[in-house]
Amino acid sequence: SATTSALDVATTSALDSATTNALHSVTSTSALYAATTSALDSATTSALDSATTTSIHSSTTSHLNVATTNALNSATTSALDSATTSALDSATTSALDSMTTSAFHSLTSSALQSATTTGIL
Repeated sequence: SATTSALDVATTSALDSATTNALHSVTSTSALYAATTSALDSATTSALDSATTTSIHSSTTSHLNVATTNALNSATTSALDSATTSALDSATTSALDSMTTSAFHSLTSSALQSATTTGIL
């Protein structure tokens, strides 16, 4: 009876100890896994967010630069075309007016001289 009791106590103690150790091991492993997973998820999400934001900013800036440059080029070209056309129109009109007036004066003067000479003769 004493032997059986001693064996029961020893067995119970050994089982308690083994069970406690196993539970501690499982609990520690599970907690560490959860904490590690959470930390990795957070770090990965943060890194991806940062990289994505940087990429979007870079792409947006590039597109805006191209669009702004194109708009300025178009506006500048249009303004220069308009100014050049206007200046050429004005110069051409002025030159044609001057040549026409000069030719008309020359013809008129020649006709008057001819008529006067004929009348005198």
